[in-house]
Amino acid sequence: MKYVGEAQEAPQGAPQEEIATGERSTRNRVARSILDHGPSTVADLAGRLGLTQAAVRRHLDALAADEVVEAREQKIYGARTRGRPAKVFALTDCGRDAFDQSYDTLAADALRWIAQREGGEEAVIAFARARIAEQAG
Repeated sequence: MKYVGEAQEAPQGAPQEEIATGERSTRNRVARSILDHGPSTVADLAGRLGLTQAAVRRHLDALAADEVVEAREQKIYGARTRGRPAKVFALTDCGRDAFDQSYDTLAADALRWIAQREGGEEAVIAFARARIAEQAG
């Protein structure tokens, strides 16, 4: 299930209340916030998105059921405080793939653009050799 694009149509069989209340776009905002800011607590998400913590939890539960996000124990550095450790929510590989991250296309377009300019194909070849040498080192 993809959570991208604000104007996305709801899938067949989606509950009417979900369509009418914009649940899908709010879930997209929650997932996008995690993509943009990294693993986040409920409080972090609520503050960034202007939602109540209860609303954020409801959306996180739905995203977790769809295997878009997963809960992890927050790493504590230094003295541990009382109470349960806060959970952070991170995107799963499936959740990350739901967002259009066309880095491969961007890289190929950039190399084509460079090849068509002053440096030509020699510049692209020099770049490739430099990257290989850098990674080998």
